[in-house]
Amino acid sequence: LKVRRPPQRAPSAVCDAMKGMKKMARGTRVNRTSLRTALLSNLKKHGGRKDIKIRDVTRIASRSSEETPIEERAGFPLKLTTGGLHPKDWVTANGVKIHVDYSRASWLPDDWGQGVKQTQPTSHSTGGGGGILTTYVAPDGKSFFHKATSEQHAGRPLTIEDGWNGQVRLAKLQARQGLRLAYAQGTCGGLDKDESLFKLLAPAERRCLPSKDELHVCCVSARRAAKLEGVRDIFTVETQFQEAGVCPTWYVDEASLQDYRALGLRAVVGGKLTEARNRALRDARAKGKICVQVSDDISAWEYRDGPNAKVRSDDAMNAAHAAARRLIVSPVAASRFIVAKMRACPDPKPKLGGVYMLGSCSRTFASDAFSRQHFILGDFCVIEPSSTVRFDPVMKLKEDYDFTCSHIAKYGSVMRCNRMTLCVKHYSNTGGACTNRDKKGEEERRNIAILNAKWPGVFRANPKRKNEVIMRWRGTVPEEADDGDDVVERSSGRSRKVATSTRVAATSKVKRTVVKAPNLGDLPPGARIKRTDKVVTSPHIASRCRKVTGKTLNDVFSKATTYSKSGKTCSYSISDLKYDLQRGYLSLTAGVRGEAQEGTALSAGVPLSARGSAAPLAGWPRPPAGASAGQALIFSSGGAGRGEAEQAHFG
Repeated sequence: LKVRRPPQRAPSAVCDAMKGMKKMARGTRVNRTSLRTALLSNLKKHGGRKDIKIRDVTRIASRSSEETPIEERAGFPLKLTTGGLHPKDWVTANGVKIHVDYSRASWLPDDWGQGVKQTQPTSHSTGGGGGILTTYVAPDGKSFFHKATSEQHAGRPLTIEDGWNGQVRLAKLQARQGLRLAYAQGTCGGLDKDESLFKLLAPAERRCLPSKDELHVCCVSARRAAKLEGVRDIFTVETQFQEAGVCPTWYVDEASLQDYRALGLRAVVGGKLTEARNRALRDARAKGKICVQVSDDISAWEYRDGPNAKVRSDDAMNAAHAAARRLIVSPVAASRFIVAKMRACPDPKPKLGGVYMLGSCSRTFASDAFSRQHFILGDFCVIEPSSTVRFDPVMKLKEDYDFTCSHIAKYGSVMRCNRMTLCVKHYSNTGGACTNRDKKGEEERRNIAILNAKWPGVFRANPKRKNEVIMRWRGTVPEEADDGDDVVERSSGRSRKVATSTRVAATSKVKRTVVKAPNLGDLPPGARIKRTDKVVTSPHIASRCRKVTGKTLNDVFSKATTYSKSGKTCSYSISDLKYDLQRGYLSLTAGVRGEAQEGTALSAGVPLSARGSAAPLAGWPRPPAGASAGQALIFSSGGAGRGEAEQAHFG
């Protein structure tokens, strides 16, 4: 049988252009390994082999990799041995040139070096990869391709302790070289100049722009300077401020102070998390400077400039976010930008400012670019020196929620830049506040309880993320005030590496969620829930009754209403409602004219009789003789022990 195949469509010009743009975008992005990638690509091109793939790199990265002195490459030995072979003269036993590498093995001793060399095809070559071989060079100039043979030559095992100094140097070099390459690359995949961000300020705001000398930058960290991952993150943050002309101060725990100073950082003892934050505030106030508080795991600051979506839908917001101009800015520029917005805004003047709390700000493209009563993330925030608010030392986690509420309560507002986001890590990184978390979540729940006690009605449980809360300041519009994302994780991935990172990849989009219509059975959706006088002895029942009181059934069940029971977050269900009604803790009253129907009762779905009277539950008063269906309905749900019929009118 002949199978008829549909004709193949030739790719359109639009598709070809889009593919080319995507490929170009991938090739123009720079990171800490871009120089090494460029070095390998250049060597492959010069080798002339046609059987291997050569990765595309930018012209700037290619030129920089060749122009960087070998002494500024991580593969260069940290110390040269007297009488040893200089790296510029490295060759293999067969006379093949060895080029100093931009990377370095974690076990390589200080007097050893690392390079790369070109290879020729053999009978085992399959094409595609290959063409380059990493080489380890001993002080005497002998080269090896494996750790085992290197250990034989050294006469001892080589461990991570041998390579620690080399890894610290690698982290420094990669952070500095990657950042400078990003600046050179510019908007085409790199960092934008500060002026690109400041052009978005109005003239009045430009006049309020502080200088970088007015900033006291405080990096809050602990127990991260003894791990390679932590060292890389530390230098990523330190280098971004140093290159922008500001030297940050590191507020660390006393036990780790010398580890941080050994890295060349300006470090002081800050104490535990909230203690360190408060000391930073005191130091900034004493100097009369703006306090910029920064976490130790931020790799990028991003701003999106573009018009809002025309409709409030996921597709429209995602499209507006994708179409917006993307600026990657320095942390100093970001700090100055937020302060200018704070000082130029109308009263009440905020004294705390910050960025959007998720890695993607696509959800904000249906609301204001700046908001005044929303959660300010503690990972990156600016505080005016005139602020007298301090972090609560009782709190070990979620201290930034309390700090935000305290500022709104005292000064009337804060300033959150909803179009500025961070690329960060939290939940999986080592040290810092992550050590305050426990697997059972007891510390998280303890701090949430403190928040609820201090700020009743402001926080609710996040139905999608365990032991997380959503902040809604009193009086704000619900759809614009939810400060927890039920569907989008913080960046970096949930590894808060969340970032997974990264707290969210910057290109993550809003996920679509479908809320099913509540199945209320015979209960009218417009009926309003009312609290009775009956005493509730169970804490979780008392809590859930408070949450649903005053709301209609439709309000309660059209979106998740949660409460805490034995440390677990539960959703309020129809069964919970019927139980609370039967026990007499709640009652239902007519909330919307005409929504009660003949044949239904609000008490617990009890059908009305043909004469219009309801069969009351045990202990409930009976409606008066001749009562209408509507009167019987309201009376039957009035609560145990209440004998007066409430007047109700139905259309």
